[in-house]
Amino acid sequence: MPSRNIPSVRLRRIGSALRKAREDSGLTIDTACRRYGRSKSWLSTLENGLHPIDPQELADLLNFYEIPEGPLRESLLHLATHDPSRNWERIRQGRISAAALDLASLEEDAELIRNFEPSVVPGLLQTPDYSRALMAVGPARPLRNTGALVAFRMARQKVLARPDPPRYLTVISESVLHHPVGGPDLMRAQLRRLYEAGQADHVALHVLPKSTSAYLWLAGPFHLLSLRPPGRLTVSVVEQFTKSLFVEDEKEIALHEEIFSLLLHASMDQDASRKLIERLASGL
Repeated sequence: MPSRNIPSVRLRRIGSALRKAREDSGLTIDTACRRYGRSKSWLSTLENGLHPIDPQELADLLNFYEIPEGPLRESLLHLATHDPSRNWERIRQGRISAAALDLASLEEDAELIRNFEPSVVPGLLQTPDYSRALMAVGPARPLRNTGALVAFRMARQKVLARPDPPRYLTVISESVLHHPVGGPDLMRAQLRRLYEAGQADHVALHVLPKSTSAYLWLAGPFHLLSLRPPGRLTVSVVEQFTKSLFVEDEKEIALHEEIFSLLLHASMDQDASRKLIERLASGL
């Protein structure tokens, strides 16, 4: 029977990945259950994040779907064995890592995405050239694959173009608009991309102006992702140097939401933000 408890974010993450693996295998839920030898209700509750799964059974199910060794498999098995009362961390690497897969999965499952970016353009709104210019700098990493990372980031952006997109609410520091990443032509194209994105009904872009820069001390870059039913869940993803911290604790989430509200309140409205971006793009 499904658990009466509200599912945790990690169970939703596992369930979403299992559903995608089944669909990628071309299997209906009925066919998958018949071949795997378990009931439809069992698999349905797993895919909806309503019931935990034993790590060994999860490994068997991943084998059934032919999921190879790699970040996805490691990520899911880690979540299945992780203490559900604690948050979880992910190392960010110069390749498509568990951190990137976790974030992308949560974005796909989200009803509302809130994002604060004090230093760079949000990943969901970057142009390929802007992403590539950012990834060209940083500590030397033998495993860095810039082409794959840029392609993965662009694939993430498809979530905002689908027929039922999440609502996307982002606050960016005005300084982001002035940082000359990649030169004038690249920045002009990036600012135009921001302006165009802000026209969509489901995208709300707000600029935190220089006059309220004191608010920048409140937080570094972070995401608040509120997942779709069943069960309304919110997770905060906090960027920490080479790590991403996935926060589930309700009190911490409430504090992060309060901080985001303060940043939003101190920001320009959508119309003023778009006009500023358009003016800067024209001046380059």
